[in-house]
Amino acid sequence: MLNKLTTMPSSANKLNAIYCKTAVGENEIVTRQHALLSKPRQALILIDGKKSYAQLNQLLPTIELDRLINELLQLGLIRDANATLPPQSSVTNHANCITANNTKASTIPLDIERLNTIKQLMIDSSKTLLGIFANTLIEKINTIDDAAQLSPAIAQWNLSLRESKNGQLHAEQYLEAIKSLMK
Repeated sequence: MLNKLTTMPSSANKLNAIYCKTAVGENEIVTRQHALLSKPRQALILIDGKKSYAQLNQLLPTIELDRLINELLQLGLIRDANATLPPQSSVTNHANCITANNTKASTIPLDIERLNTIKQLMIDSSKTLLGIFANTLIEKINTIDDAAQLSPAIAQWNLSLRESKNGQLHAEQYLEAIKSLMK
């Protein structure tokens, strides 16, 4: 049975629920220790302690967000950002939310796995938000071989999202997810 820190909120509070990564979740992005599949990994990347369930549902419209959040909760990769931790509990520092306000992320060199993760997030978001208009952009993203080629591609990708009808609402959130992957 899941404890209070790892359960989904009631349906009335569900849309306003905010989740954040634990230290274990932050580590998962770097190490891939849990070998998450693409969609749970994408959800983990987008969970930032700021976006509500409703906002995440807009970013991940083609997947079952409830299932993904439950999976990430059970693995200890995320937690409810508003849940209070019991004092002296068995929940250690790894359950604290990792946010830009309380932790400075160390800069990690961009390895091939991170590069591929960033490329995949760019491709997935382009397909979802740009549709058939993403084909040329996706071809360009697929040709990226190193971090030097990544920066101009990110700029073009972000601009394309911002100029599209469906992408303009989500462009900044996806860009923040990319930035967190580059740390």
